[in-house]
Amino acid sequence: MTRKQKVTIEDVAKKAGVGIATVSRAINDSGGISPKTKAQILQVIEEMGFTPNTSAQSLKVRQTYQIALAVPDIRNAIIPEIAWSVEQTAKQHGYRVVQINTTGNARTELETVREVKKLHVDGLIIMPLAYPKTLVELINKASVPVSIINYGKKLDDHVKADVVGLASQEGRLVMEHLIKIGRTRIAYAGAPKNKIEERYFAYEQSLPQVDPSLVFFGEDFSFETGLRAADYFYSLKHMPDAIYAVNDMVAIGIVNRFKELGIRVPEDVAVVGIDNNLWSTVTSPQISSVSIMGDEVARLATELLLKRIRDHGTGEYERVQFEPRLIVRESSVAVIRQPPSMTKRVR
Repeated sequence: MTRKQKVTIEDVAKKAGVGIATVSRAINDSGGISPKTKAQILQVIEEMGFTPNTSAQSLKVRQTYQIALAVPDIRNAIIPEIAWSVEQTAKQHGYRVVQINTTGNARTELETVREVKKLHVDGLIIMPLAYPKTLVELINKASVPVSIINYGKKLDDHVKADVVGLASQEGRLVMEHLIKIGRTRIAYAGAPKNKIEERYFAYEQSLPQVDPSLVFFGEDFSFETGLRAADYFYSLKHMPDAIYAVNDMVAIGIVNRFKELGIRVPEDVAVVGIDNNLWSTVTSPQISSVSIMGDEVARLATELLLKRIRDHGTGEYERVQFEPRLIVRESSVAVIRQPPSMTKRVR
């Protein structure tokens, strides 16, 4: 005679077609649930013979069924894609998402981890940009489980968090492509050097020698930074014949400004960005870009965090890496160009 398997709250949630948090609200007579849904859940509980464990139930009550997502800049077009993926994955498991915009500020990143419990969440997904020195130390002491979406930074192997990122350097794909299509005066347009510094290092390491006049560091990762970068490169006596932009928003700003200045892309200057956000495909010309697998990375980071919450923080920390992909579009197709390198046009 086999022993009957005990019915769990997860079993009830699955049969009722709702999240675990919703079942918990029905059991505890909490708000935020319609009478119809509550009646349906109570009926399933009766049919399945589910008996809440009082100690487990008290533990469930302490859970908020909310997680926090800390992103660097919601204005960056790749961030809404990441946030959407996190939200939809969390929703499937009965969780809500509290979003924080750190603006890539070191102090804000530290405060987010240090004071995360004040947000009344069960876990944190953070996408660092500044990577302050004490960030890993705070994550290791965090009051809730942490999952890291990591781009452009080699992290300490001892960080006590699940980490999802890229297996190879996305910037190297950009440089290899531009060199392959015969561009020789390749410029770099980015945010401050200490922000996603690995992307700049890929530029530096791909060239025998860096010409400082071909490097532009703006204030952030925005369209406006791209406009300012385009004006700067246009002011040079000898313009670059290719530009590696730190992300797609900067690349789009460059291309738009060049159109106003009469600079042809890609004939005069090839432009490639990183992120592969939606806007890169609706500009004219369409922007070549490296996909950083934002949707997949965000989904897995969320699933790993929720699993760690369910397992009460136990188990080995995961390190998962996706391969970035270069998508070649109109802004960097190979063209027959007239030597020598183009000089600045007369306004």
